[in-house]
Amino acid sequence: MVSETSKVFADVWAELGCSEATSSISFSGEGPGLPSAFKVGLCAQVTEGAAGLAAAEVWRARTGRNQTISVNREAASIGFNSERHVHVVGVEPEYIWDDISGHYRCGDGRWVQLHCNYTHHMAATTAAFRAPISRAGMQSVLNKMTGLEVEQVMIDHGLPGGMMRSKSEWRGTPQGRALEGARLTEIERFGEADPKPWKSSPTRPLSGIRVLDMTRVIAGPVCGRTLAAFGADVLRITPPRYPDRGPLVLDGGAGKRNAMLDVKTAEGRKVFEKLVGEADIVVQGYRPGSLDKAGLGPNAVKEINPSIVSVTLCAFGYEGPWASRRGFDSIVQTVSGIAEAGGRAAGLVDGAPKSLPAQALDHGCGYLMAAAAMSALKRQREEGGAWRVRTALAWTGRWLEDLGEIDAINAKAPSKSSVAAHMIEENGPYGQVRRVPMATELSDTPPRWDLPASPLNAHEARWDH
Repeated sequence: MVSETSKVFADVWAELGCSEATSSISFSGEGPGLPSAFKVGLCAQVTEGAAGLAAAEVWRARTGRNQTISVNREAASIGFNSERHVHVVGVEPEYIWDDISGHYRCGDGRWVQLHCNYTHHMAATTAAFRAPISRAGMQSVLNKMTGLEVEQVMIDHGLPGGMMRSKSEWRGTPQGRALEGARLTEIERFGEADPKPWKSSPTRPLSGIRVLDMTRVIAGPVCGRTLAAFGADVLRITPPRYPDRGPLVLDGGAGKRNAMLDVKTAEGRKVFEKLVGEADIVVQGYRPGSLDKAGLGPNAVKEINPSIVSVTLCAFGYEGPWASRRGFDSIVQTVSGIAEAGGRAAGLVDGAPKSLPAQALDHGCGYLMAAAAMSALKRQREEGGAWRVRTALAWTGRWLEDLGEIDAINAKAPSKSSVAAHMIEENGPYGQVRRVPMATELSDTPPRWDLPASPLNAHEARWDH
């Protein structure tokens, strides 16, 4: 009898457009993984497993050798909270959730979420609502507004946030309808080029593969971090005006080099074009349209490098009225029905929301991005062309919802001792760091990070070799 995990994995593997795998994958562990009304543990195990199997398939394509892959559910579930567990030994962790961020009940009883974890978002949000810079001050303003009025202010000012809806309510909105029929990932050929040869004598699946990482927060950095774990040379470039939060840099930066680059300058643009021209994969995670307007989007990248694999991420999908809106994992949960279902399962009063016990859409999307990137890379080497991969937090969220709800809202989370047993240590610019490794085990080329996390301006914007 085929297990639920194996069946769900087979469906995801097909969604990635992959042919029948020549390597074999197995799954261990059971249960919810984390306390939730949704199958978060299953999501973690399957999405990370997809990245592991994709790496094994690249390895087979390069060497002719198969290997086995295994993924443990508890380990994968712990990994879905990696940014909460990573820490510098002896240093008090930074709390990255701003006091003004979170859910509020409006004057009409509807709930909304504000996202102010970045200083510029906090400043813009309090200014837009003409609210004092405090949670109580913001609540006093929202008490006089309806949920829809609050959401409209956020839309009008380009702010991240939204009104909580049930699943059925969300799917009846124009944006919810625009998501109908969306795939979990999209992989398509979008340009012509000869196949590039693999570099010879690889020691790991992605040996010699250059990845330009233009992402921030969680999902995009997880993608780059995963590719680095399988041997890719990953260079993350960040605009000087867009610094990230410390724990997210620490967690998402494993295995990468980091450089700051101002592409708005003539010199910065020249450096960017050189980096793209010598890259194999470019991963972009900024708001849809913003990179295109700056001449940095997938089409511009393809013009520079006709054999590129371009990977993009957005919050709400690429069609519909919210396609260009800023968004984060927790906001997608709130507007799409996930938080409403969680609150209902927990029996919270006043219809209060309850978010997932992890940024599961971020992490799941990050692993799927990496898996799709490797699938597209393999196709480029076999068929030629330029390849485009598109992913969205809302696509991953809808898939998680469609897996069905479970009665596990009060399940036990992994114990502190279990988390500690799964962690590894590294030494680098931040000192002694403890972090969660990948849960995926490959028999011949186990994932590892050769470089410790480093500050965003630690390296030069160039390829190492």
